[in-house]
Amino acid sequence: MAFRDVIDIVAQGGKGGDGGMSFLRLKYMPKGGPDGGHGGKGGSVYIEAIDDVTSLDRLVGKRFYKGGTGGQGEGRNKAGKDGEDLLIQVPIGTTAIDTETGDVLADLLELGQRETLAQGGLGGRGNASFANSTRQAPHFSEMGVPGEQKSVRLELRMIADVGLVGYPNAGKSSLLAVLSNAKPEIAAYPFTTLSPNLGVIERGHERFTMADIPGIIEDAHMGKGLGLEFLRHISRTRLLVYVLDIAEEPVDTFKSLQHELKAYDSLLLDRSSLIVLNKIDLAAPHEVQMATNDLSLFGLPVIAISAEEKRNLDDLKDVLFSLLPEKSALEPLAKLPKQVNYQPLTVKRNLSGEAWIVTGTELEAIVSRFDAKIPDAVNYLQHFFKQTGIYKKLKKAGAQDGEDVVIAGAIFEYFDEEKAKEESS
Repeated sequence: MAFRDVIDIVAQGGKGGDGGMSFLRLKYMPKGGPDGGHGGKGGSVYIEAIDDVTSLDRLVGKRFYKGGTGGQGEGRNKAGKDGEDLLIQVPIGTTAIDTETGDVLADLLELGQRETLAQGGLGGRGNASFANSTRQAPHFSEMGVPGEQKSVRLELRMIADVGLVGYPNAGKSSLLAVLSNAKPEIAAYPFTTLSPNLGVIERGHERFTMADIPGIIEDAHMGKGLGLEFLRHISRTRLLVYVLDIAEEPVDTFKSLQHELKAYDSLLLDRSSLIVLNKIDLAAPHEVQMATNDLSLFGLPVIAISAEEKRNLDDLKDVLFSLLPEKSALEPLAKLPKQVNYQPLTVKRNLSGEAWIVTGTELEAIVSRFDAKIPDAVNYLQHFFKQTGIYKKLKKAGAQDGEDVVIAGAIFEYFDEEKAKEESS
């Protein structure tokens, strides 16, 4: 299976369970009061960082992830069961991005870190919650709320201590193989490394991880070739190692590599870095010395090696250990505060002029939780409309007795109580 470091999924929180509609029935109490319990909350979809996978491969083939539905409330005030949460396990270093807003939903930098992708919906209240002195036997309950739905892009940004930077066929895979325990595929043609390879470099009790990442090409920062994949993976390394082929104009190559990194993220140029001049077995000693002198002018340490003949590798390893900065806590990508798309209460006629449309975030959320086909539920909502001043707003806007009022898809009939009182007196 091909390596996958980007995958798109849909996360859907489970719907909350509907509230129970029940009345107590006992042997000596045939007409007991309402006792419908609350519905259970819907299951949420979570993402968790683990260390036993190296890519997002195992998520391929499944796009939709949904939390369980909350159970319906039952009689004797018994609450419904909460819906089962769904856990998606991904590699450490995975970032979850909302594809519709571009917001960072999660950035998993620690083993076991868990974040919410889509929240499950709340359960509805049972009919026992709506009983009062004037409404002693409510024949309605509240419906559960649908869970959140998010379109999510999962991006793996490999967490390695050292990243090898170089154009295809510069010898990065060979270098990783001879320095570490990694066994990357190696061939004598460009674009050999199509997926990141990780190796562990050891010296006594010291060790660090090194990543050989897909070869960068010119204009990689514009998304050409495997460019963006490459640049994303080096974004979290502590030390960059520029691997240059001595036979491929190393000075110009180094300038080109730095140009690509700067265009993607200029801060990458401030990172601790080292230049490795590879394949010196194919050049004369004076050519190696000349290239080393020219590259030294950029102010970075330069080590000339031959991965093929394993020349100067001990020197390189010593320099790598000496240059590697202390490991510090990674800064997660910024998560924006959760935005609530709040709409104030508005009253207006529809285009045909035959009905009134009332909108508002809070009002629509409440109305959508009741079945407008049940008379008791409608009576409850109409009482709520009166208490919250919605009828006054409709009257002020010019609503007349008997006109339809549409709220959250439900149709109600406007009734002017003050006018009715005047006519009856």
